[in-house]
Amino acid sequence: EWPHLWFEQRLNQVCGEVDQLMDQFKLSEALKTLYSLIWDDYCSWYLEWIKPGFEKPMDTAHLEKAVEFFEILMERLHPFMPFVTEDIYHRLRSNQPSDLCVKQQDKKFGSGSYDKTILDEAELLKSAITQVRDARLKAKLKNKDVIQVFCSTKNESVWTSIKEMLAKQVNAESFEFTMNPIGDSIQVVMGGDRLYIKSAQTLDTSAQIEELKKDLEYFIKFLASVEQKLSNEKFVNNAKPEVVALEQKKQADALEKIRTLEESLKNL
Repeated sequence: EWPHLWFEQRLNQVCGEVDQLMDQFKLSEALKTLYSLIWDDYCSWYLEWIKPGFEKPMDTAHLEKAVEFFEILMERLHPFMPFVTEDIYHRLRSNQPSDLCVKQQDKKFGSGSYDKTILDEAELLKSAITQVRDARLKAKLKNKDVIQVFCSTKNESVWTSIKEMLAKQVNAESFEFTMNPIGDSIQVVMGGDRLYIKSAQTLDTSAQIEELKKDLEYFIKFLASVEQKLSNEKFVNNAKPEVVALEQKKQADALEKIRTLEESLKNL
């Protein structure tokens, strides 16, 4: 499933980074990187994504994969915490073939090869989950209240792989694409995309309106600062082409963000 595929790519990415840091004797940075992988990626996200529904048993395949990944994590953490990781490693299975202290490091992970597309999908999913949950909270929707999610986007393929995971994590009975604004909904703006959240419960949009107004004010000021820089002939003529291109991209992104925020406020 997608969560296993994502964590495998993330594990490949981080193990490659840790190997490079260890080769450079940057032990503190290597440990911090592993800490983030274990606590943030594995515990906070991966385990949450494979967790069964309320009062449902844990799927054996999911559990086996989670244990396999955790063994790799303990193996990687072993040089920093040898005794604790050794004990945990043997508690995971009763028939471990060897001790971590003599085990040959698994070279399956750490090659530095990973699928960036899947990692980008995961970052989008994390952001969407966080923002939808925050929007629910501000609209005074309880976690048990079922919602519907509608997505307005120019690139549906970006959302296709993660829509089921998103629906599960935010307690949505459906996730659908739409070309039109959805009335009587709260809205989440993500770049040029928008998520509309509908519920049978009464929605309080006052907090969201205030937040959208603050975001709009910020991007209007940001756009003004970028346009001021681009209107400076000395800067445009002397700066490197890639620097000017970056400022032009900031201008285009800000204009798109302002347009999206203004439409969201209008619909509310």
